[in-house]
Amino acid sequence: MGADGRVRDWNPAAAQTFGYRWEQAIGGELAELIIPGPLRDAHRNGLRRLLETGESTILDRRLTLTALRDDGSEFPIELTITRVPEVEPPLFAGFVRELSDQDAVARENARLQQRLGFLAQVGLVLDRSLRFEQALRGLADVTVPELAQLTVIDTVDPDGSIRTAVAAAERPDQARAVEAMRAKHPLAPGSSHPVAQALRTRQPVLLRSMTPDYQREISQGGEHFELMRELGYHSAIVVPLIARRHVLGTLSLLRLRGAPSYDEDDLVLAEELARRAALALDNARLFESMRHLARTLQESLLPRELPTIPGARITGRYRAAAEGQEVGGDFYDAFEVAERCWGIVIGDVCGKGAEAAALTALARYTIRAHAQHGPAEVLTLLNEAVIKDRARLPERFLSALVATATARRDGLAVELASAGHPAPLVLRAGGAVEQLPTRGLLIGVSPDVHYSSHRLVLSPGDTIVLYTDGLTDARAPERILSESDLAALVARGHGMGAERLAAFLERSATAGENPRDDIALLVVELTRGSDASSTSILGDRAHQAV
Repeated sequence: MGADGRVRDWNPAAAQTFGYRWEQAIGGELAELIIPGPLRDAHRNGLRRLLETGESTILDRRLTLTALRDDGSEFPIELTITRVPEVEPPLFAGFVRELSDQDAVARENARLQQRLGFLAQVGLVLDRSLRFEQALRGLADVTVPELAQLTVIDTVDPDGSIRTAVAAAERPDQARAVEAMRAKHPLAPGSSHPVAQALRTRQPVLLRSMTPDYQREISQGGEHFELMRELGYHSAIVVPLIARRHVLGTLSLLRLRGAPSYDEDDLVLAEELARRAALALDNARLFESMRHLARTLQESLLPRELPTIPGARITGRYRAAAEGQEVGGDFYDAFEVAERCWGIVIGDVCGKGAEAAALTALARYTIRAHAQHGPAEVLTLLNEAVIKDRARLPERFLSALVATATARRDGLAVELASAGHPAPLVLRAGGAVEQLPTRGLLIGVSPDVHYSSHRLVLSPGDTIVLYTDGLTDARAPERILSESDLAALVARGHGMGAERLAAFLERSATAGENPRDDIALLVVELTRGSDASSTSILGDRAHQAV
């Protein structure tokens, strides 16, 4: 075998043992030719590790394994692999001795090793995703054809009803037919069907064979019975999927007409498979529950809608970091303070999770409650509130930028103050970009802090961009946007409008990858040729999934 895993030579004894002629074997992948499905990934991974690191656990050792003949039958062998010396790229020679005439212990060892390899492969498949539906699909797929010709996974809904989640088969049309039938005729929880029985008793069901009378008894109707006869249901194992004392559903393994019947050894393997799979599936279910909770909480910390500002368009965007399972600390807000006056806020709380969410809520509601006092005084009062809440939220701080925008005939008069937050950028109607000189200490660091305001006027055609540092650090540490980098991006967005500009900035910063940190953006654009005191354009918000 070459370093690519393909056969380079094949002697007459190999041809006699495995059934492949020389011309059939040469150039073929050894894993596909003679290694049973459950062991193939282990073979490929071991070869890759040897080539990359020089480390191997199988070279020059006698191993008892199960091999595969050209007709699909399996048999025990003793295998020794050596590396051909002084040859590059590496070549490997395999010496095989058939154990068919050896004692039962050797055959049982080979069978046990194969099953352990299969369980290891299942573990790898289940580890690939924490999405519940994807994990179900992976579990069903990995059992075919090694354990079953047809596999069906049923789950239990909160109301106790049985739902067929996924089916897999050697012939995909058979799996689709089963899924369609179960959707049309769901299994009744109180029926005699082995799935319902396994759910009620929490015990596995071994069906060595299924007679037509039994199939008719468990069918959900004539159509269901005819499908079982058409597919040739012959033997089955149904095992409940139980994790943390909670029944998630069942795993049904079926062999069809002409296949050997399941036996007690197969049942033991199926039970171990179900035990491992149920825990992985429950972890995926809990993870999705956490994601849903985080999404719901995150959305509650963002405004449901942005206000209508005469003569302006306002757009907010939020994009969670790649992990997505914890509530982030970035937030923005916009609200009416008084007639013809609006508050605009963006901030970034240190950390993630429940404490970050609590501090975000405290910041939002404190800012809203005191917005009439002006940005600088609002930040001072917010700092006092956070310092007082130290017992509940120790070692927590945040950056924030608070602005008030007042409508006037020539545009918007903006007053803003910053507490350690990145300075906003102003894109003027002519295309020039200004970075505002805002400075101030982070909120929650020191009790005796006072903040100062900066004032400017936004005229028709001008745009102001407020953002959190998740935008500049989206691809850190490989690439961090400097202030001049971001200003150049804003300049390139001249003429795009608020919504397109916000999307362009996010897309440019992330380069299509998941961001390293949460990103919040708030863009306010004054429309051209409009009297800000009379033209009203509905504010909008583009929201990325948490």
